[in-house]
Amino acid sequence: MMRRAGLLALAFAGAVQAAPCDRGCLQALADRVLDSMAAGDASTLPLAQPYAATENSVPSAPVMMAAWRSVSAAPRRFYAIDAVSQQVFIVASVDEGARPTLLWGRLRAAGGRLAEIELYENRSRGQGGYQFGGEGPANFPAAWTAAVAADRLPSRHVLLGHGRAIFDSRRRALPAAPGCVLMENGKVVEEHPEVAAEVAGGAAPPAGETKRVNIPCGLPPQRPTDAKARTEIVDELQGIVVSQGVVHGVAEPMIVTTPAESAFVPEQILAPYAAMLKKQQASGRYGAPALKPMPASAAAAEVHRVYDGQVQGQLLLVNLGAPGSRSPWAP
Repeated sequence: MMRRAGLLALAFAGAVQAAPCDRGCLQALADRVLDSMAAGDASTLPLAQPYAATENSVPSAPVMMAAWRSVSAAPRRFYAIDAVSQQVFIVASVDEGARPTLLWGRLRAAGGRLAEIELYENRSRGQGGYQFGGEGPANFPAAWTAAVAADRLPSRHVLLGHGRAIFDSRRRALPAAPGCVLMENGKVVEEHPEVAAEVAGGAAPPAGETKRVNIPCGLPPQRPTDAKARTEIVDELQGIVVSQGVVHGVAEPMIVTTPAESAFVPEQILAPYAAMLKKQQASGRYGAPALKPMPASAAAAEVHRVYDGQVQGQLLLVNLGAPGSRSPWAP
């Protein structure tokens, strides 16, 4: 009898240990990951046996990752939490020196422990290829943080359907709200008017106009596609869906800036960008040294917040890699 009671106690303990994480448990795991980075001590992480982990798409044990050697604080954090898929999507601003770094990625729990850790760090516009704001969550427009009543939020089914359209142009996406503005790598996009008119569409700016303009949200028909994109994370309480894919393209010169910068241009919009660049070069107005076009591939995540039947917030996160590279997480 005593032996049987002991076996039952062990079985109960195992069931408790294997119980799925609720929302609070998942948030605590995300906090624990960022806190351990700030402490420089990956040994405190509750890792599953076995677990999978990458940093900037490179497989590695956390104790060997750069983030646990360089991060000193993680003062700003934003989470999309999905208790159904047992995942948390993180967007955080971390301190590594004089300027903040944008850290983003995904955690998956199994039995209350970390089974998957997928992290990316962008320290500059060059690492993301788009615009960049290391402060990340501190830059979020009000649409991202506003409290919204449950009856204004879409169902999980609707969010998943929209999320799958992000990297699949054959699917129908939800419309964007009139006031929704695009964010890239933690920054609200403020594009040079000449570039915005040529690539994003719209009227040509007056000659000499350099005042930056916001780019509205939306998924254009010529958007990048990825048949292996992962659309798994849905935060139903916030109306957020996350889709992750790989985008191939070219790092092109951005000659309208001083000094000349560069921009990652996906293959799907390369033709209009190249036409614009040719026109700018022919004008004779831009003569600064510029980057030679070079191929690149990117791990990309799109985070959308949806309520009132429209996309209210669109955040594009990109981490550039070698040309032709693919995600080690894709099925």
